[in-house]
Amino acid sequence: MRPLTSSFSRDELSLALEVSPEVIDALIQSGSVLCHVRDGEPRIPLDQLEAFFRDGLLRLYRLAASEGRIDEPVREPQATTQTPPLPPFAAEEPEAAAVVASPVIPIAAPVEKSSPSKPDSRLAPRYLPRRHIDGIFNDVKFTIVQLSTTGLRVKSKESMIPGAEAKLSFALMNPPQSFVMRAKVVWTSIATHHKGGETFSISGLRITEHTERLSRAIEILRATHDLQPERRDLPRTVSGESAPAGTSDEEIALVMGAVQKFGGDPLEASRWYARARFAVSDENVRAAAPQRPRDREEVLGIWEYLERQVEIPKITAIVAWIRKTRVLTA
Repeated sequence: MRPLTSSFSRDELSLALEVSPEVIDALIQSGSVLCHVRDGEPRIPLDQLEAFFRDGLLRLYRLAASEGRIDEPVREPQATTQTPPLPPFAAEEPEAAAVVASPVIPIAAPVEKSSPSKPDSRLAPRYLPRRHIDGIFNDVKFTIVQLSTTGLRVKSKESMIPGAEAKLSFALMNPPQSFVMRAKVVWTSIATHHKGGETFSISGLRITEHTERLSRAIEILRATHDLQPERRDLPRTVSGESAPAGTSDEEIALVMGAVQKFGGDPLEASRWYARARFAVSDENVRAAAPQRPRDREEVLGIWEYLERQVEIPKITAIVAWIRKTRVLTA
């Protein structure tokens, strides 16, 4: 296998992909893939091709999910990258021995635990249910393991496709009442029970319609003492420095996860930094990115790693906050 720094000529790609040379020309002319010239011959870097096919597949998955065409979850047969282990959600939650993220959809989970002495300063408090609450998202059955006024974290046997949006419902028994709303899958991770080898999925869902119904459900559960506060929230104030204004806990968690990933895997980081150099060719990206080359490379690398789902200025602010407070090394 060629290293990721390799590049291919027009004819080599035409032969390898079994397409006409005109197709390769069209990809270059449209800007779908970028190329450089070596000895007078255009050559396409391997990481450009990887990004093109990955992004194309991701768009297809999201399109199919939005139109209800995906009957079975899309899974990679083998793990190629790992995210930080998911923290336990409740006493009855099985310990996750291995958390595997799909290579086409980077996943990040909260990576920092606040000590008992730190106040619970999260904008939307998280709660753990004291009893079993089942629900259904589209046609996937789940169990709630954490909830807040903006979304849910759920456990399911079937995996959910990030980006998919559908109807969500769950019911309470005391008093009997059902709640129906719409939600979107923000992230998903696959975990394996360390004892029996059972595989399950943990997914983060954001409510997109009827958030007031989720708030009402939380009020009922708190009134019946069926919720306990989540004490593993991300710190929004560290060393007297508040988290950047306008950033959500979800965005902070994603960026912190990427910073930790890059710090622990320099080769992976270099790969995304290479992607960032191509992104700078876009005038809008260049205007939004930091001016210092080192900062620009890191921020845009994280931006690409997170599939551009967090805005560049927010990533810049969160990275600066992490450096100033040293929240990941405290």
